[in-house]
Amino acid sequence: DGVGSASATATDATTGASATDSTTDASATDSTTTGGADTTGGGTETGTTTTAGTGDDAWTPAACFDAWELVAELYPDAGALVPCTEVAGGDALVRSLLVVDDLTIDNNGQTMDPCVEALCDGTYAYVASNSLPHYDFVQTTPNPLVENEVIVRVPLQPAAIGGGVEADPVSVQAACGDAYDLFLQNPAQATTREPGHLCAFAQDDLLYLEETLASGENATYRKIACLGRTAVMTNGAPVYGPNEATIPDPFGSPLFYMPDVAGEPYLGDDLTGGAALDLCGGHTAQSMHYHGVNEACFAQADDGTPAMSYVAASQAWDMQGMLDGACVEESGIVGWSLDGYPIKGPCVCLARDGDGQCTEVKRARSAWVYDGLGAWGDDPGEDAALGIEGTSCVADSECCGGDVDGCDFRCSYVVQGDAQGSDVAKVCTLLDYSWCTHRYVDRSTDPGGDDFVYLDRCNGVEGADGYAYRATASFPYITGCFRGEPIDAEGQGGGGGGMNPPKCMPGQTMCCGDDFCGGPETPDNCPEDCA
Repeated sequence: DGVGSASATATDATTGASATDSTTDASATDSTTTGGADTTGGGTETGTTTTAGTGDDAWTPAACFDAWELVAELYPDAGALVPCTEVAGGDALVRSLLVVDDLTIDNNGQTMDPCVEALCDGTYAYVASNSLPHYDFVQTTPNPLVENEVIVRVPLQPAAIGGGVEADPVSVQAACGDAYDLFLQNPAQATTREPGHLCAFAQDDLLYLEETLASGENATYRKIACLGRTAVMTNGAPVYGPNEATIPDPFGSPLFYMPDVAGEPYLGDDLTGGAALDLCGGHTAQSMHYHGVNEACFAQADDGTPAMSYVAASQAWDMQGMLDGACVEESGIVGWSLDGYPIKGPCVCLARDGDGQCTEVKRARSAWVYDGLGAWGDDPGEDAALGIEGTSCVADSECCGGDVDGCDFRCSYVVQGDAQGSDVAKVCTLLDYSWCTHRYVDRSTDPGGDDFVYLDRCNGVEGADGYAYRATASFPYITGCFRGEPIDAEGQGGGGGGMNPPKCMPGQTMCCGDDFCGGPETPDNCPEDCA
């Protein structure tokens, strides 16, 4: 996705912690309780939630979506829809969704009602949402928050990718040399497509990748969309991949705009200088969506409602801690991939005892390392443009000659390393070409360390309860590919399950009318961009 260029007023230029607080980390006037969890002093949500259910189970499934008749139009092969608790595999999914039925959020003075609900047939869960966050909107781009109704179909049982598919070798990433050459010629100009070819971008892109791992496995993966939905969060908003579009930084990582810890300033007054996320990991383009995850934001109370307000949860934002901190308990589910596998937070349960208690938990570490764009060439004049890349730093200014405005680099925590191992370091990182500045290192025979476990190419790992993707604070952040066969995968400018994309307002991108066909836009629903 991309962010717009129109002038806007930042509602929180200090921390991004509250949509109505421009100077402090938290609102001093809020004492709302959400789902029975104490949120005093955190958040400004104006609604309250009610606890339903009887006995030991306080949870009641959400019932907020009123357009279920659209399933027949979007998915003509859908079976009869029933509560997911009545279908094998459906209970875990529906119970993971945040119950937001009675929650009202603030959108720059406008009240809005988030909604996420799921029903199931015998094969799929249908997750319906209006794509709103479950917390007060924190504006980090010029794009406004709008409702975008969508129904996403998720397999209840993930299916393996079949044999015989036509696939790119993972060495296709060598096309990043084009981005290297162009950056040296003109850093302000973007390549005409995402150059790494590890995500699906153009109509004629192959949709699969293949490689032979050190473990001996011949692995085949489905590419995620370069621009479009790859998963759905437990609040119903979509997940996008680890890159933006051509602006503000060509196919770059929005996570490199983020502060090291909550409370550090990172948003400009006009919101036009970057693609920053809120401190839960989301921002707006055509709708709210997530590139990263602060798992505290998606914690559930016993009745399924959000356990914490935005202000309280945002204080858990700590890039170094999210990469290298010790895990004391296993992470829960924060989303569902389009191939049916869950997305969990970064703390992995690797073993359970006879009572089901987790006996071994380790932090997930991405097997992708920051290698820099300079890895794709050896031009003698490279140092002038890329010489700072990968060097140790403490502050952004060290990567920018003292002037951060207009600079192509940021000082960021990343995973660095080689075949012998990896570590977490703070180095100067290029904002551009996320898929080209990172390189996957095969860890299929590497058990990891005493307190961490490596993930696979797709950012997942087999735990005590089976395979799951893991949300990490380093590339690819949520998913880097699909391990199973997705049903509603977007790519090459389109995908299923969504209603018509919103029309662009002045300064917006990733909407119908921005002269770019991406995400859910198709020739049918947006001929202006896709004809």
